[in-house]
Amino acid sequence: MKTPECSQNVYRRLLIKLMKPVAILFGCLALFLSGTELLAATIEYDLTIAGQEMNFTGQPVEALTINGHLPGPTLRFTEGDHAVIRVHNRMDVETSIHWHGILLPNAMDGVPFVTFPPIAPGRTFMYEFDLRQSGTYWYHSHTMLQEQRGLYGALVIAPKNDGAFDRLRDHVVVLSDWTDENASSVLHTLKRGSEWYSLQKGSSQSVLGAARLGMLSAYFSRELQRMPPMDLADVYYDRFLLNGSSEQSLASHSGEKIRLRVIAGSATTFFYLQFAGGPMQVIAADGLPVQPFDERQLLIGVAETYDLIITVPADGSYEFRATAHDGSGQASLWLGNGPRRAAPDIPHPNLYASMAGLTLKRMLALTPGGTMGMPGNEVRAGKFDQPGMNGMGGMDELGHGVMIHDAGKMNHAAMASAPALDHAGHDMGAMPQKTMQTDAATKDHAASEVTSHKQPAAPRSTWFGLLADDISSKAPLAVDGMSPERPGPPYDKLRALQPTAFDPHKPVREIRLTLDGDMERYVWFLNNKPLSESDFIEIKRDEVVRFIMINRTMMHHPMHLHGHFFRVLNTQGDYSPLKHTVDVAPMTTTVIEFAAEEFGDWFFHCHLLYHMESGMARVVHYQDFTPDPATAAVRDRLYHDPFQLYGQVDVLSQMAQGVLVYANTRHIFSTEWRAGWQRVDDVEWEATPAYDYYLNRFASVFAGVDLEGSGDRFEKHEGIFGLRYLLPLNISSRIWVDTAGEFQFGVSKHLELTPRLAVYSEAEYDTKEQWEIRAGTSYMMTKHFSLIGQWHSRFGWGGGLRWQF
Repeated sequence: MKTPECSQNVYRRLLIKLMKPVAILFGCLALFLSGTELLAATIEYDLTIAGQEMNFTGQPVEALTINGHLPGPTLRFTEGDHAVIRVHNRMDVETSIHWHGILLPNAMDGVPFVTFPPIAPGRTFMYEFDLRQSGTYWYHSHTMLQEQRGLYGALVIAPKNDGAFDRLRDHVVVLSDWTDENASSVLHTLKRGSEWYSLQKGSSQSVLGAARLGMLSAYFSRELQRMPPMDLADVYYDRFLLNGSSEQSLASHSGEKIRLRVIAGSATTFFYLQFAGGPMQVIAADGLPVQPFDERQLLIGVAETYDLIITVPADGSYEFRATAHDGSGQASLWLGNGPRRAAPDIPHPNLYASMAGLTLKRMLALTPGGTMGMPGNEVRAGKFDQPGMNGMGGMDELGHGVMIHDAGKMNHAAMASAPALDHAGHDMGAMPQKTMQTDAATKDHAASEVTSHKQPAAPRSTWFGLLADDISSKAPLAVDGMSPERPGPPYDKLRALQPTAFDPHKPVREIRLTLDGDMERYVWFLNNKPLSESDFIEIKRDEVVRFIMINRTMMHHPMHLHGHFFRVLNTQGDYSPLKHTVDVAPMTTTVIEFAAEEFGDWFFHCHLLYHMESGMARVVHYQDFTPDPATAAVRDRLYHDPFQLYGQVDVLSQMAQGVLVYANTRHIFSTEWRAGWQRVDDVEWEATPAYDYYLNRFASVFAGVDLEGSGDRFEKHEGIFGLRYLLPLNISSRIWVDTAGEFQFGVSKHLELTPRLAVYSEAEYDTKEQWEIRAGTSYMMTKHFSLIGQWHSRFGWGGGLRWQF
């Protein structure tokens, strides 16, 4: 029989034996955990930014490249990696790189004057951050207009644990827009007010174009509501690029499923995505997984990303096409082998279809918001806080705009491809973009092998060229966002895989933001203020922040919040998707909300590059956050509001006239002048230098000097004080009182009969000199020059040339 002492010894020996394997087990576990940390590898990249000559159109121009490429290299990581990215600036101007959609420390976000000072010429900045997410993202410059010139690229983060879709072959598709014109020149053209880009795109509107479609009432309803002609994009682009080319081919086999990581890295262009081989399965939006669903046409907004699964059919090469939202061009990726199968054409937008019914209240509204059916008092009262369309009195002439085509004029002939092109070195010749159908990799395909599932309608007659640049010459037409042929973004179909609703006990901060702008002066606002004169949007940690964005313009605005994902409140309720960028469509409200958990100062802005540069931005500031001293020292540069110089000079046989303007968002210095010599004894002249303070799209107040004389003699020099105001029918009016007690009132109107041919008139009444009237016509020949003929009540008839600069 064992004694208690003996039993204790046995237990002690047994415990010692057990402790050894337990220790080994814990040691292995410790090694495993250490190994896991080691698996979170440090991945390093060097990115060199430099100027480089590129040729996309047959005209060599200076572009900006990253490591010698446009777009820059695709950066690949795994979730949990530690990223170290050194950016070397080899230019003679400052630069930056922003990591779009990436959750990271505030100082690494890459926005000059918000999170760090810009990278100076010849200097290197090292970005360093841990990757807390997976998915498809991108990076781009956030300095001036450099993104337009090529500073962008893809960033792909693989998940720690592969899912079914992660085992498929993936292919990155970076979409962008390219213009040979210098980006600063583009902004200048937009600022001075010009229809030239609409002419180039063939999206102009005119009286004869509206009459041709039977939509004159829609045209003049828009004029009565003092709205400018609608367009879906501001800029004409020479090319639309897919991974730096107008088209590419991807070798693939029949039945293969391929994951396309599509990135809209464009400066201003939305794209319709289509695949000729069947529907596309959407599996992720802005990098995050969503419940899969099928789409045949998907509208991707600027700066968004979508992950799409496509299945390559047998017996052919099938087109994945990205068509510019305004229909002005496309880029293509061909998948598979054999005869080419083209994606169907998308109808052009019917820009004559009005989005708001005409009412007397809107016509007589005193403010731009009032004419859109969303006056400020109703906005502040919360009338437009719910997501959806606002200010709608029924689509004016909608019945005429859903689908318009020429019956019996459909082109049923097989669509021929263009001659083979050599894309080596990006030298693509000077061919029009719409004819580019092949690339070097597939130039042996015969033209007869290209077929389309849906043939385009034959172009309409251009009325002997008078309407060649008018949208009415395109066929077929469909109302954008309201016709199934031209759907809006697929937001209501986006459903998160897990509930995204926040704790209902958390405090909620609601911030109402109107999206406003003036297309004629090209200034863009949040709550009627540009970035240059705004304060930050202040929030607090651990609260839920809700942005109610009310678009009171006729433009799309893709709004992007740095450093956060937000819920887009849609029909999916608790499963509303998380995104970093969302399109706020014209005349609609979009509501987003996010958890305030990323301490710092973060940029929030419209991702249309020229809208952001023209004021549509804010800084979201966490209470108690203080930027580092170096960033604080340059913060004032963020609010710089540069001036632009532009003007117009008319030289006619009987007189000369013109205007010179030096202006930023609010402050306008101008000089109007005229001089006439016909039917008078000596040259009679008048000049009016003035300063205007811009109030809104309708109104500005001004003060200046009215100078008049004959020959070298001054006959009048009086101070003036007045108001400019836009009347219904887009009639400009001006009223002033001078220091002599005299009163002057003037009205003027410009009306496009065709896209290039316009008529104009102006009448002024002065209590001293009575009436002065001029009327004329102009024909736009180029971006800068027009032919004009004009009658003046004092100087008679004459003709000449107009120069706009």
